[in-house]
Amino acid sequence: MENTPNPTKLAILIDAENVVASHADLIFAQAEAMGEIAAKEIYGTAAALTAWVAPVLKYAIHPNLTIRASKGKNSSDIALVIGAMDLLQAGVETIVIASSDSDFSALSVRLRNAGVNVVGMGTEKSNALWRTACSSFIVLDHPAPAPKPQSAPPAEAAAPAAAESAPEPARKPATARRPARPATTTHKERVSIIGQFIEKRLDQSGGRLQVDPLFSGLNKLPEYKTDRQGSGRKPLNYLSSTFAEIFQFVRSADGKTWVSRVGADPLPPGVEPAGDGTVEESEVAEADEAVMEPEEAAAEAETPVEIAPDAEENPISEDAPEPAEDTAGDEQPDLAQRFIDGGMDAEIAERIAPLFEHTDNLRAAYNEIRKIYGNSEGRAYYHQAKAVIDAGR
Repeated sequence: MENTPNPTKLAILIDAENVVASHADLIFAQAEAMGEIAAKEIYGTAAALTAWVAPVLKYAIHPNLTIRASKGKNSSDIALVIGAMDLLQAGVETIVIASSDSDFSALSVRLRNAGVNVVGMGTEKSNALWRTACSSFIVLDHPAPAPKPQSAPPAEAAAPAAAESAPEPARKPATARRPARPATTTHKERVSIIGQFIEKRLDQSGGRLQVDPLFSGLNKLPEYKTDRQGSGRKPLNYLSSTFAEIFQFVRSADGKTWVSRVGADPLPPGVEPAGDGTVEESEVAEADEAVMEPEEAAAEAETPVEIAPDAEENPISEDAPEPAEDTAGDEQPDLAQRFIDGGMDAEIAERIAPLFEHTDNLRAAYNEIRKIYGNSEGRAYYHQAKAVIDAGR
């Protein structure tokens, strides 16, 4: 007899503000293959839930309406997190989170640490942080549009008898035509062409290249314009997320951003990185605007752009640490225990202590903690750890 999950141990949570209703059938088909879904919850504002009315009725999903106190607040995300923690307390063994938002990475890590199997479902633009935070990840593809019915060509009118006897007009000699470039209709095909273009430019430039001249060429590439505009992201944000496993983007001290292959020396000899060299989302906005062609900039101004789900409101806040002038933890044989004695959870202390022990750059440790626990929690854990370190100096 085939073993299936306990019907009371499988639940699905949907982020209505991040997943379109056309994915509902695929979401539930994938989830039902894991077992009977006992809890079905969807979270979003009134506008987001309105688009989900049909799937809510079809699959008997329980809607959770959230109201934003002000623009930009993520009240729906917080409500979904609360719902997930309630399911954890109820003993649910598998939780499906349908969203492409990497803000749920910290939630997934917490659930997995408690023994819950977390299945993420999102689109191709979901970044690596969210994918790897889940136990498994399923890509939601847009359903193919139904083909339009082909109408029969109109019958040709009978030519007059006089026309039948009329001599055919002289035809111009045929001239050779340039073969049409095959259409690239899929995201995968476009990404392949864009990647090959960047590879060629890197080969021509010795393995590294500034992004300004790179974008000058990319803006003339139809596949790049189509795919980047379809993603709704700024140019550099689009490249760094789409090609994160192939290319790296590093900012130098003079404010320029360089692209190179992952694992290669990112900057030319003698060029210093800015801080730890990390290109943050808030830092790339100005550089992106500078390399856009006039007609593309006009299109950006006229077309409402969807906020990328992996973008954070405050990637680096005012209290973000400056590059350390001294090392943290190099001479502390039991830094994790010191964190625990300072009131930090033992599991968190054991995880972040090596980040301080193996780096002399507090900004690097800070960014790594944010990647693991998210912007708000990561900042709090960092300052708690920093206070313990400073107290022991």
